[in-house]
Amino acid sequence: MIRFKLKIVFLILMASMVGLDLGVSHAQRDIGPIYVTPGLTTYGIVVRSDDDLARGLLNRAMTAHGAYRVETSMSKASFALTIRMVSETAAQIIISSGVPEQEQYRETVVGQSKRKAILKAIDVAVRKTSGLPGFFSGKIAYVGEYQGRPELFAVDFFFGEGYRLTLDRADIVSPSWSPDGNYVLYTSFKSGYANIHRMDMRQQRYIVLAKFNGTNTSPRYSPQGDRIAMVLTGGGNADIFVGSSNPSQLRLRNVTKSRGEEVAPCWSRDGSQLIFSSDIGTGVQLYLSSAFGGGMRRIPTDISRYCTEPDWNHANPDLIAFTVGVSDSFQIATYSFKERRSRFATSEAGDAVQPQWLNDGRHLLYTKRTANQRRIVLFDTMTSHRFQLSPNSIGNASEASFLPPR
Repeated sequence: MIRFKLKIVFLILMASMVGLDLGVSHAQRDIGPIYVTPGLTTYGIVVRSDDDLARGLLNRAMTAHGAYRVETSMSKASFALTIRMVSETAAQIIISSGVPEQEQYRETVVGQSKRKAILKAIDVAVRKTSGLPGFFSGKIAYVGEYQGRPELFAVDFFFGEGYRLTLDRADIVSPSWSPDGNYVLYTSFKSGYANIHRMDMRQQRYIVLAKFNGTNTSPRYSPQGDRIAMVLTGGGNADIFVGSSNPSQLRLRNVTKSRGEEVAPCWSRDGSQLIFSSDIGTGVQLYLSSAFGGGMRRIPTDISRYCTEPDWNHANPDLIAFTVGVSDSFQIATYSFKERRSRFATSEAGDAVQPQWLNDGRHLLYTKRTANQRRIVLFDTMTSHRFQLSPNSIGNASEASFLPPR
């Protein structure tokens, strides 16, 4: 019984550290591609709008991104970005450059709300001026607080429009979006045990997906959405299992059968491999295996004796991000398979944990953790620019799962 309780504590610690936009966009005017000068660290941007909400969100996005700096004059800027509201749910982005200014591009996008339309327009501006996919019209599921207890929430990227998904009044960990945005997986202790739930975002109802003996934690959808990886302890220790995402055909299969504790699985882009952490060797390290089982190989991160919470970069599969123990804190590091080398990404005061790549392959979300606070941070791995996304007014927020724009 003591060993079983210790395993539950271990898994909880590891896990706590690891409405769809249906608008249709259409081009209003396209006078050719915009060419971005390579090699620049940041691009000067002038932001404009007659609409207060649009101007505020555009300024916030350009400040948060890391590839831009907001200027007041075109003499110091590469582009001017103007958002004009065409209707309550349609926003037009206009991109200009030069002195005197010349219009380079304009496009109108439609969202389910005014705010959603504005965020979609900002993503167009990011794509046209940087060549990178935008992410500001994506969504975030996270563990927050309601009446002093952890609950699951879903919000837009700047924590504006959103809602509470659960009223479990119990610990919740490890949310994970399905690729189509229809479901969120998470582990809830609502029943007194660690069971995996699946929330249907369309009906706002959940089912219990996995409630086997022991603990059921760390659920993660495959990139194709057809399978789920999870951690189960019913066999005596924590192993990785994979099964169908169809609840009626779960058919779980062991991926690992080691003497150690394997936790925090993440998928390769093609769904053929998994990376996870295990204590089978010296300390806690990252391991790679086929998603169909057949052995595990240690990834030579060689940066810390404690490496966990991996996340594989699907835009650049050469990179993974993960949490490392450093002296008396935790920080985020990245590892390159080609270079066989790890690098520290963060140097937070306190802890930086629970990294997750965004769809542009450049940015991460992570949780900044201190003794009394948890905040979700946007981090640019190219410039090391960091921006706190979750406002202090909502209290603790952690374990962000990101759903890219669709």
